[in-house]
Amino acid sequence: MNRAWLLILMQHALLMPACLLAIIGQAHAQQAVLNGNVIDLPVVTLGAQSYQVQLTIQDGTSPLEVLVTSAVELSNASAAGASSFVGNLLSIPSIAVAGVNYWASFSLLSADPPRLVLTDAGELGAGSTVQNCTRPEPDLSNGPDSAQVVNGFVVPPADIVDGGPGPDGIPAINHPLFTSDFKLAGMQAEDLVIGVKIGEQVRAYPHRLMDYHEIVNDRFDIEGVSKDFTISYCPLTGSALLWKSFADSANTTFGVSGLLYNSNLVLYDRETGSLWSQMLEQAINGPQATRIPEKYQVLETTWGNWLAMYPQTLVLMIEETEFSFPYEFYPYGFYRSDNSVLYNVTDLSDNRLHRKERVLGITVGENSKVYPITNFASDVSVINDRVGNMDVVSVGSSSNNFGAVFNRQLEDCTVLDFSPIENQSPIVMVDNEGSQWDLFGVATSGPRAGTQLQKTNSFVAYWFAWAAFFPGAEIYP
Repeated sequence: MNRAWLLILMQHALLMPACLLAIIGQAHAQQAVLNGNVIDLPVVTLGAQSYQVQLTIQDGTSPLEVLVTSAVELSNASAAGASSFVGNLLSIPSIAVAGVNYWASFSLLSADPPRLVLTDAGELGAGSTVQNCTRPEPDLSNGPDSAQVVNGFVVPPADIVDGGPGPDGIPAINHPLFTSDFKLAGMQAEDLVIGVKIGEQVRAYPHRLMDYHEIVNDRFDIEGVSKDFTISYCPLTGSALLWKSFADSANTTFGVSGLLYNSNLVLYDRETGSLWSQMLEQAINGPQATRIPEKYQVLETTWGNWLAMYPQTLVLMIEETEFSFPYEFYPYGFYRSDNSVLYNVTDLSDNRLHRKERVLGITVGENSKVYPITNFASDVSVINDRVGNMDVVSVGSSSNNFGAVFNRQLEDCTVLDFSPIENQSPIVMVDNEGSQWDLFGVATSGPRAGTQLQKTNSFVAYWFAWAAFFPGAEIYP
């Protein structure tokens, strides 16, 4: 649809009978309703607050200008499908005009009085919905989805080596403590952390603590119900992953087995004693062999960047009386920067990158691709790409040391194209429909507000480990 024509249509739609618009509005509780020259917004989110807002269209303005004539604060309002105000942009995901639904964006012209101007609009879903479509879905795990068990093992047992400390010789944290006193936690801006955001729960797990513990058995609330999770970090392969525990387990916790596969952490579950490969994200031995956990997104970045994006975060801390490790010292010497590998790896022949290059890797079926973190722009890069049969978007920053990759094809089979947004983290990209998205793949404004991009089989690891687990991986660019 021609946008100039659409703006004219929206202006002429003011002649539409208010009763018809009211009927349309009743069908969509969060949908904006046009009554005469007034646009009623049932819910508008502004940060953590929600408001019922009324906009009055100013006669004779082109492009269309509106004045905020009423704003009433709401309590316990659902943000699903709501309009949102982020920065200077008001995004209305759905407004009915002449029986057709549109999205619209308004930019702030003045704060006193609060006046906005229509900057963009489009028919909701126009030209984007494919009927009876099927989008490519991520594989269940990074290992074989139908893994074969041979002599009790999913991988060759000869390739599993003893790292030395024995089961629980590296102690997992089973009762994690968190603090908002960041001085007490001893954090430095350049420290790397594993960031987790589930709903409004925001937590950071410092590498310097995970180097000594590797596993944290934690809990998060999902829709008001407390659920068990396990976050793991392998300092030998530089990989961090978050798994939701199984509801049918009496003991949902994991421990460090002391074994390694391709120099990577092998966990064991405390209920059955089964062994789990971290990077394959699959049980590789024992009663649970071939079982696959439900995976959640993590974001590794610098503490300074994480704190700037999520000042409400809590950070993992260790009580002095609980453990006596020298957390201020990295336990593996020059390992993070040299070419050494401390334990057996099935294949170390791929030298296209330095062995300890941190790469954001993704697997799609038999296809694998990596995006070196150092190749991203300093502020933020966005790469619209295709891996195997999946359209993906990769976003990252070299200075803030992060990377994430999502499926950019939505459930309705729309394939979005993204561009970077600089200096607004955690908002990092905008799509071709005008929606803005954060680092966890959530649309924060625009016609897709509230939509979650699908998680992929992806995480950050050292290059040597990724090349060993997924030989022949393509390197971008």
